[in-house]
Amino acid sequence: MMGLMKGKKNDATYSTDFTLLLLTAILVTFGTIMVFSSSVIMAEIRFQTPYIFIIKHVIWVAAGAVAMFAFSRYDYRKLQELTRPLIITAVTLLVLVVIIGSEKGGAKRWFKLGPMSFQPSEFAKLALVIAMADFMDRKKSRLNKMKGLLPALGLAGLFCFLISLEPDLGTPVIMVAVTVAMLFVAGARLGHLLLIGISFVPLVALEILRKPYRLARMKAYLQSVGDISSSSYQLDQSILALGNGGFFGRGLAHSQMKLFYLPEPHTDFIFPIIGEETGFIGTIILIVLFIIFAWRGWMISKNSPDFFGGMLAMGITLLITTQAVFNMGVATGLLPTKGLPLPFVSFGGTALVINMAGVGILLNVSRHMKKHQAKKGNY
Repeated sequence: MMGLMKGKKNDATYSTDFTLLLLTAILVTFGTIMVFSSSVIMAEIRFQTPYIFIIKHVIWVAAGAVAMFAFSRYDYRKLQELTRPLIITAVTLLVLVVIIGSEKGGAKRWFKLGPMSFQPSEFAKLALVIAMADFMDRKKSRLNKMKGLLPALGLAGLFCFLISLEPDLGTPVIMVAVTVAMLFVAGARLGHLLLIGISFVPLVALEILRKPYRLARMKAYLQSVGDISSSSYQLDQSILALGNGGFFGRGLAHSQMKLFYLPEPHTDFIFPIIGEETGFIGTIILIVLFIIFAWRGWMISKNSPDFFGGMLAMGITLLITTQAVFNMGVATGLLPTKGLPLPFVSFGGTALVINMAGVGILLNVSRHMKKHQAKKGNY
């Protein structure tokens, strides 16, 4: 009877990773505030209502919260059994969106669902991480050979090729980076991974040359490395916004650059608005939050009760934090301009829901990790 009571206590005590949950809640709440602040004037001018973006964002946050709760309660080990259906679904959606997707800015990346939209490439990111974790769990003894890496690289290559047809270059770069990092953690040889990275460079260069706007962005980026005054318009406005914020910021809702000076201030370039309104202090706090998130994800991965759970947690953590690094790197001129949202913070959509679903999976892995540790302690 005492053992049963102790077991019940352990289940209750270790059911939720409150550190990870609190981090996510802070990031999403802060993002909601900043989305409203950065979009309210633009929404009023464009749509004659200041609340259109924040209403949509809150709906996406609610959907994300449901997804996070559902996946936190769904045994992550069952995801391994769904790997093949997830791959088939992701590939089908990526093909269909190029054929019948809604076009915006010359790209077909979305399915229009009434006032909302769905972006298959975001779903494909999570599906790829799950597929990679499954592959590495089943084939971990072969990862030290180049031949053993080919199936994983082939699947990642297929996803990246289909997404590049939309066209989209930033997402494939993220997916390849996460795949290579997961392979390294799983035990693949560094020399093999460096060779893969080198072979990927010509493909990226070809994609850049294939689209004039990409080539123009790359030229502007290379010129700005030696002379920041020659940067592109977007980067120039982004740097101005960050500089205007100073140490403590101009205050919430007091950004000047969001008044149609900085493109996409509520999505891809929300970080400069954060810098302008909350200053150096605000941006540093945000960066620290993502560092703590990365640390927590690493600890969950490291202490997972099984290899699949460890690689799954690592992949999700890498996926979220890599996107954060890319977004902030673009906003500060450290990386070439590319449209990628800041996880949990940028205006909601499929990316927000998928990232929160990913957190739900992390919470589930953590719950099993803590139960495993509790059982070992009981003995």
